[in-house]
Amino acid sequence: MIRFKVVRASRVLLVVAAAILVAVLCLVGARWALGRREPSAAANAQLIQARPGAARALSAFAPGGGGIVVERVTPTPAPTPTPAPTARPSVLIYHTHTHEAYEQVSDDPYDAVEAWRTTDAGHSVVRVGEELARCLREAGFEVVHDATDHEGDALSTAYTRSLATLEGYERPFDLYIDLHRDAWLKGMELRYVCEDGERCAQPMLLIGNGNGFDVKPHTEENLAFARELTRNVNRLQPGLCKDVLVKDGRYNQHIGVFSVLIEVGHNRNTLREALNTVPILARAIRQTFDAPGPELKKIMEKS
Repeated sequence: MIRFKVVRASRVLLVVAAAILVAVLCLVGARWALGRREPSAAANAQLIQARPGAARALSAFAPGGGGIVVERVTPTPAPTPTPAPTARPSVLIYHTHTHEAYEQVSDDPYDAVEAWRTTDAGHSVVRVGEELARCLREAGFEVVHDATDHEGDALSTAYTRSLATLEGYERPFDLYIDLHRDAWLKGMELRYVCEDGERCAQPMLLIGNGNGFDVKPHTEENLAFARELTRNVNRLQPGLCKDVLVKDGRYNQHIGVFSVLIEVGHNRNTLREALNTVPILARAIRQTFDAPGPELKKIMEKS
């Protein structure tokens, strides 16, 4: 009798233990299922790092209620193409008659090698060329100022030497300026008074027609440029620039389009008067390139 009761009690305990085991397994299974549906914080962090640059909003239900990951991606805008740089006009300034100088003044004298000529580049036409180069660079031009002495001891062969300098450049320029000063002749105005009251030297452009040479200069193209530049100077300061002068010869203007000879004042002007003219000349050169007239525009389009 006692044995029967012990056996029945053992069976009851086994049943209870089995029930508890089933309950535990069910609980573990439920938690495991929930874990697969709801990513952990670490998993969310990995998800965010896997998509750099995207905007995300992570919303999750309360713990135990399952989690949902909502990803909002902001489209990356297409990169803005970088515009190609606009080519700046290139200018070569040089001086065939490098020693040309201006009227002596008592407060700023120079050593003359002969009347109105000096090898002092700070007081010759080279100084005017340096000022023109500075003004054109400020206006956006690419400028080379070549101060090579082409006169030496023989003025008569200066154009041969300046041509050798021009041919030494492996690249072309948009504008070649041989910068001079003129010789005063009876009847010429001594000076011009600009609107701001400053005394200025009158510029003049000279173009060669090629007479006497087998290889001719680009006379028509250079003449069109010279006329337009003269008009633009006179728009800024009416009457400042003299009319274009066409002469026999080529003055190395066969070197390229556009090529001009510019006289800035004469030997009865002072260096200061010549320098006062330079900013006006530089502005006119910029206008000539920026807004060419119909004739010059056609030439530029062909070049």
